[in-house]
Amino acid sequence: MLKSEMADFVEKTIGIVEIHDLESELIAPMYELLKAKESDIKLLRLSYGIDTMRLRVNKLKGEMMLVISTFKLKVRLLSKSNPELDMHVIQNAINKHLRYLDKCRNDKELSQKIAGFFDMFATNGELQTAMEELNLTAEVDNMQAIYNQVKAVGQKRVQLLSLRPNVSTKAIVKGMAVAIDNLFRGIEVANMLSTITVLDGEEPVDTIDFVPLIDELDQLSEMYSRSISIRNANNKRKANKEKEGEEGGDEGEGEDEGGEDAGEPMTTAMCFGNDEGADEGDDEGDGDTDEDSGVQTPY
Repeated sequence: MLKSEMADFVEKTIGIVEIHDLESELIAPMYELLKAKESDIKLLRLSYGIDTMRLRVNKLKGEMMLVISTFKLKVRLLSKSNPELDMHVIQNAINKHLRYLDKCRNDKELSQKIAGFFDMFATNGELQTAMEELNLTAEVDNMQAIYNQVKAVGQKRVQLLSLRPNVSTKAIVKGMAVAIDNLFRGIEVANMLSTITVLDGEEPVDTIDFVPLIDELDQLSEMYSRSISIRNANNKRKANKEKEGEEGGDEGEGEDEGGEDAGEPMTTAMCFGNDEGADEGDDEGDGDTDEDSGVQTPY
């Protein structure tokens, strides 16, 4: 099952058992354990969508790069129009910290290079004097202001991300699968005991009629099984179509291009179940990759 399917399946199962309200000492503990998973259902529903703070950081970073480019261009124009000026100190600072910023491998490296320029400006009196003589101090202040904004928004983003629940979708879904399986097994045992007559005329261990509950859960399980089968068939058909397209486009390029696994059906989820050899990867990020629960309904 996908994680959204598992959440819906657990919710509907709880509702069905609750409606029947069977006071059985065998299934009550299993039902309570499943009902305790209702808080986990809310976690599976979480979807944060686009990271708006990241978009804001990128926007401010773009503005900062424009401000820095404007500063460097102004210094270059001054050096061209006034060749007699001694701009060696300023150009040296630019070459050390503000050159080739577009070559930075990530935002951390970019931030540290720019911060290095401000550190140099704060501690180098000769550089400060040169900036003041050429009326460039205002440009440096503008760069410092936009840089501080980028840092502040970046820190705010980290703070907001830290408030998100630090949970594993895989662990939640697997826990739900185990709870569902235990409840179904408990219902099976209770139903079996309700049909067994004890010797010497004693009453059955459990006289509750579980058939209506079993029939309803069986119908629910069948509906989800049908949905999974349809999705798997669609994925397989799509994978075969893509494979045919690749084979058509690779004619004449050799038969080994696709490899042995080229014909494997494309999957949209990862199987968990109780298989200890299952993939231990977790959803990242954003979160929010749908995963298979591997739950098997016994009815």
